[in-house]
Amino acid sequence: MGSLIYLNGEFQPAESARISPFDRAFLFGEGIYEVCLLVNGRFVDMDSHLARLDRSLAACGMTPPPERPQLERIINDLARRNGVTNGLAYLQVTPGATPRSFTAVPQDRATLFILTQAQDFLSAPHLSRGITVQVQPDIRWLHRDIKTIMLLPQVMAKRSALANGFDDTIFIDEQGITEGSSSNIFIVTDAGTLVTRPLSDHLLAGCTRQRIITLARDAGMTVEERIITRDELSRAPEVFATSATYLVVPITRIDDHVVGDGGIGTVTRRLQEAYIAFIRALAATGAP
Repeated sequence: MGSLIYLNGEFQPAESARISPFDRAFLFGEGIYEVCLLVNGRFVDMDSHLARLDRSLAACGMTPPPERPQLERIINDLARRNGVTNGLAYLQVTPGATPRSFTAVPQDRATLFILTQAQDFLSAPHLSRGITVQVQPDIRWLHRDIKTIMLLPQVMAKRSALANGFDDTIFIDEQGITEGSSSNIFIVTDAGTLVTRPLSDHLLAGCTRQRIITLARDAGMTVEERIITRDELSRAPEVFATSATYLVVPITRIDDHVVGDGGIGTVTRRLQEAYIAFIRALAATGAP
């Protein structure tokens, strides 16, 4: 890959890095991950991402890697070594290697893998152009609040969306809209109220989701955390998705229905601008 990665205590070339075939991530899909946005040498909401990592590890009964107290420093150091100032960091923790047994207890350290990737998310075309989505039944497991690496349903959903001429997917369960395949979903009502599904086992507590709620309330907007029905989604004048890599992206078409006038709505634009301003202000303070 032409860059350094961090693996189990060492910075090393990606092409020479090795992980055991007995690692439980490979055998059982057992692992936790986080993705954190990097802008001008500053990571966005790193504390929230690491706190969610801790919650996910605890929920799965997984032992944190021995580097946990130094994780933020290691991630920043890796970005510096790779010369990445705009992009992301991907962090993955697995229980490590064991014999192939469902109940085997790892005797060695947890596997810690970190990579950094250069990309200018603030210039992404979808921020102004928006994305189109299809609605699909949510076939994922019942602990979507854990940020697990078991992403086959999301991969299948994204591939289905692309094959059908859409950019992404929104999941729906028996109650209503849950989330996107890798994002949280918001609607704006006719009255200008911001609505998103309340946190539970059925969706991920997105760090960007929480930041947008905070920015909206600070701006005097009304925010409701409640179930969004399929019908309400179709009638909403504005719909948008949030994530560390999407930022705040307008959704312009859902299945065969055009949202609003097919462009970026007033509230969506306001929140998008507020979030980007927040990021730029953070980045302006300089690298840690």
